[in-house]
Amino acid sequence: MMHKQQTIKSHLLSGYLPNGHGANGNGHLPEVLIITSYPPRECGIATYSQDLATALTAQFGQSFTTSICALESSAEKHQYNATIKYVFDTDDPDMFTKLAFDINQNKAIHLVILQHEFGFFNQKEAELFRFMQALYKPLITVFHTVLPLPTVALKNQVAEIVALSTSVIVMTQTSEKLLRQQYGIPKQKITIIPHGTHLVLHADKIVLKQKWGLSGRKILSTFGLLSAGKNIETTLRALPAIIKANPNV
Repeated sequence: MMHKQQTIKSHLLSGYLPNGHGANGNGHLPEVLIITSYPPRECGIATYSQDLATALTAQFGQSFTTSICALESSAEKHQYNATIKYVFDTDDPDMFTKLAFDINQNKAIHLVILQHEFGFFNQKEAELFRFMQALYKPLITVFHTVLPLPTVALKNQVAEIVALSTSVIVMTQTSEKLLRQQYGIPKQKITIIPHGTHLVLHADKIVLKQKWGLSGRKILSTFGLLSAGKNIETTLRALPAIIKANPNV
C-alpha cells in the first residue's frame, strides 16, 4: 500500500502541483479534485475513490488536499455523509460546461482526476468531450475498463479522451498493452498504478478448490459489485458453449 501511495503521489506531484508540494503562495494547500461516483452510491468505483481519497489525505495531507465531485444521474440521487464539493448530474447536458467553468474559476484546484467508466457517460460522450475541452486545469483520466478488440467508434472515443487528458492511468499491464497495441496510445502518456485492495487473509487456491469440491476445475470469476451494467447474463448465456469446448470450466 505504501508503494502504491508513493507512486500516486509522484504522479500527482510531477509538474501539476506548485513547487511539487506544500502550500501555495496564498498559504493554502493545493487541491486535487476527484470526479467519481461516491458512497452511498453502490458502485465499486465509489468505494475505490473513497478509499483513495482517505489514503491520500492520511499520507499526504500536509502536501495537498483532496475533494470530491460526485457523479449522479436524474434517476439516481444521493444524500452524502462526506463533504462533496460538486455534484455532477450527467443527464443534464448544461452541467458539463458549467462544471468545467466552475473548476476553472476555482483557484484552489490545481489538478483534476476523472475516474472513467463507460457506463458513467453512456450516450453522453459528446458532452464529456465538451467538458474536457473546456477544462483548463491538468486532467488525469483513470481508465477502470479497457476493452479489447475495439470497434472503430470505440477506438476513436478512447483516443479522444486520451488526447484531452494530460495523462492516463490504468491498473494492469494488460490494459496498458491494449491501449498501446490496439488503440495506438503512446506509451509515454500511460502510467500503471495497480488497483489495490483492503488487506485480507488469502488461503491457497488449491486448498480452496478442494474445500468446495472444485479440484481440477477452471473457475471463471468477476469482482466488484453486481449490477445490470456488468452484463453477467452475457457470460451465463455463453456458458453452455464454453463448457462444451472446455468441460473443466
